[in-house]
Amino acid sequence: MRLRNGVTAVFHRGTEQSWRRSLLILGILVAASLAVRIAAWHFWGTGAIESEGAEYARIAENLRKGVGYVGIVTPGPELMFPPLFPALICVLSFITGSYTTAGRLVSLILGSLLPLPAYGTASRLFNRRSGLVAATLVLLHPLLVNLSFTVATEGPYATLLLSAVYIVVSALYRPSLSMWCLVGAAFGVAYLLRPEAVAPLLIAMLLAFTSTEGGPSIRFQRVAAALLLFLVFASLEVVFIYRNTGRLRIETKSAINSAFFLLALNRESTLERTHGNSPSRHEEAIKWASSAIDGEMKRIGIFLRPEAEVVRDRVMPKDLFRVVAKGFRQNAPSLLENLSSRWLGAPFLPALALLGAVGRPWRRRQALGHLYFTLVPATAIVATFAVLWVYPRYYFVLVPFLLIWAANGLVEISRWTKASIAAGGWGWLRPRVMAWVVPALLALGAILYPVKAIRSLYEFTEGSPARRVVKDVGLWVRQQQSGPVVIMDRSTPLAFHADADFVYFPYCSGDLALRFLDAAKVDYVVLRRDERFTPYYEEWYAKGIPDRRARLVYVSSGADAGEIKVYRWRPPNSN
Repeated sequence: MRLRNGVTAVFHRGTEQSWRRSLLILGILVAASLAVRIAAWHFWGTGAIESEGAEYARIAENLRKGVGYVGIVTPGPELMFPPLFPALICVLSFITGSYTTAGRLVSLILGSLLPLPAYGTASRLFNRRSGLVAATLVLLHPLLVNLSFTVATEGPYATLLLSAVYIVVSALYRPSLSMWCLVGAAFGVAYLLRPEAVAPLLIAMLLAFTSTEGGPSIRFQRVAAALLLFLVFASLEVVFIYRNTGRLRIETKSAINSAFFLLALNRESTLERTHGNSPSRHEEAIKWASSAIDGEMKRIGIFLRPEAEVVRDRVMPKDLFRVVAKGFRQNAPSLLENLSSRWLGAPFLPALALLGAVGRPWRRRQALGHLYFTLVPATAIVATFAVLWVYPRYYFVLVPFLLIWAANGLVEISRWTKASIAAGGWGWLRPRVMAWVVPALLALGAILYPVKAIRSLYEFTEGSPARRVVKDVGLWVRQQQSGPVVIMDRSTPLAFHADADFVYFPYCSGDLALRFLDAAKVDYVVLRRDERFTPYYEEWYAKGIPDRRARLVYVSSGADAGEIKVYRWRPPNSN
């Protein structure tokens, strides 16, 4: 009896020490992650808020002011963007006093936590050593570091998605009703940040029902528990969409995008019939679909219409098929281009990831987790075929997954190095030392190699110090006004910093554009030297707006940002 009690005490003491050691490691990882991101923020700096960030920050501002869930881009309630990110910005704004800073802090906090699910997932799929390497790579990777002080959802979503993936992998390994409840809750939170989280949840539920241990009744209970907990969180957004559109939908992004892409496809077909196979017809169709008006001042472009109105438009299945078919043909080359791009770390990071993913056979008990971990990033790739053009940020979500695989690839290289040196009899190289040095040098190269390319991406240059002029002009306009104004521009950050309402330039003739200024009750018109939009836009910039009510009030020059001209459209005392 004494011996058994002694063994039990030793076991509990060992378990407690293991937990303390794990918590210490995780605490160090988070602290180091936060320090690296704060240092990078200070080193690289920031300028104007990003375009998407302006929408989220304005929603937060309007929530705090009691205006409602309204953004800056389109009139009426904002339906495309779920509420978690603007809600967090709203809460932190009480501390920071700045919605821009609050948005960057949300990204910083959640970005600093990303090493935790990376460590857990890699440890579960491979081993604890791979987990530590994965957490270190995630901690230092320049793309994830830059996302941590950008007002965008890609960085926070990576943390929430990877956390949910870790829970799924754990639940597939040791399924229980409580774990699958946690799966549903985790994806519910991720969904409130980005609706794309629905696809990985559906895959997890499918695997839980078809491949986990237990009878059909037990497996059904797990799936039902996950779905129920997800719907508890998702109901907030579903009810909001229904109240504004009369449609029972779990998201509206696909409906709005489909309407936009279909409008662009129809316009492109018209241009092809009237002007032939012009190289610019695709670009012209996109401009027309985004902000066209007709002779009666009716707003045709999607960006000029309330989103609730767009969602209520019916899109036929055959039209959706047209969009997907066009997107696949057009974006398949873009996929290959991005996967082989320097910003993604190609060829080094993809090569290490491939080695880590398939370097050894998947063990039977963990094969299901490996399969799920592979399918999740695949959903992000498939989603790009449902749009008519892609940006690098659509592939940002792949990076944490590649880094986890690459971490295991580095561990495999470490083992190979140690065994090869020992087998070759090169004792002077010290196999144990070289087993650390070789993978460390490869990891350093994979981290440093893409830095320049990442910093040159539009997603990061838009909010860099080089674009500070946009914020300066916006603040200047704000200082001139005692009340709200409307700014016509081609992007939203300047209007956000001016605390103004925003309207897109209409895609039409110059005469119609002048009439639209009055119809939209515009106060300021912003023209940019490097912007290419319509003939009237370029003429207005070069020669001025051809109306005596337009008065040039501000000219700003910047080598990187381009010159910005601001026209006052109406006298300050006009109604």
